[in-house]
Amino acid sequence: MKGKRGFIKTILIIVVALVALGFFGYNLREITDSPAVHDNLIFVWELVVKIWHNFILAPILWLWGKAVALRS
Repeated sequence: MKGKRGFIKTILIIVVALVALGFFGYNLREITDSPAVHDNLIFVWELVVKIWHNFILAPILWLWGKAVALRS
């Protein structure tokens, strides 16, 4: 039950933050349509993918292989 509260709390915080941004006159659509923001998001996404493939994927696959081997 505690995990569900955390999820609902997170959703509520996001909704309140979006309402607050709207109240102060920020338009998220205009912000995200900006070429600079678009380029930054692409850069961050490419960085996340590079980190995933180069540092995280191999250990996860190794652990998954060990877990599957233990079940057999």
